[in-house]
Amino acid sequence: MKNFFPETVVAFAISVFGASVAQATIIDDWNMVKAPAAPTLKLVSVDTSDTALLLLDFNGAQDPSKGPCNTKTKPRCIASLPKVEKLMEEARKSGSPVIYSITGGATKGDIATVLAPKKGDAVVQSGANKFINTDLEKILTEKHIKTVILTGTASEGAVLNTAAYAALKGMNVILPVDGMSSADPYAEQYVAWHFANAPGVSAKTVLTTIDQIKF
Repeated sequence: MKNFFPETVVAFAISVFGASVAQATIIDDWNMVKAPAAPTLKLVSVDTSDTALLLLDFNGAQDPSKGPCNTKTKPRCIASLPKVEKLMEEARKSGSPVIYSITGGATKGDIATVLAPKKGDAVVQSGANKFINTDLEKILTEKHIKTVILTGTASEGAVLNTAAYAALKGMNVILPVDGMSSADPYAEQYVAWHFANAPGVSAKTVLTTIDQIKF
């Protein structure tokens, strides 16, 4: 049988399908990509016995040099604060633990005032994945947490990486789309798409809104 070398295969593809099939990349097709339909958002009934609320990187509101949630770089984060505050208050009333993260160089005093931690609330400090080089997993395990509600900024940073890690470790993830923010709405869009569709994480994630979460 005659051997087919890679260049032969490419030549064959071009002859049958045209040059675009053999040469096109997502960068070539970037402007032709159409956004898929928005995922369905669902009502969520929280089991307060094994659910924790994670508030990720809401530091910087008082001083933009102290974190990403500020009017200069992420005004969408600032805009999300009233709803996230409502969610936090409902979680506290239900008895669900509230756990915070902050970025490097910040302190818990840099967290947006309306979301300020209370005495006894855990605060971890890390990069984009809040499980890395922190006690977050230990904290959740000791509290017998099976489900996390994730809010924070940036959606494509702390939210994406922490939520994906939790889901891939077998935890359930509740992701309110109005509680995750970025500098660009596109980042929020692709994160929502990822958790609605990506293998592994989509099966463990419920996309919702803060008003659709019932404790």
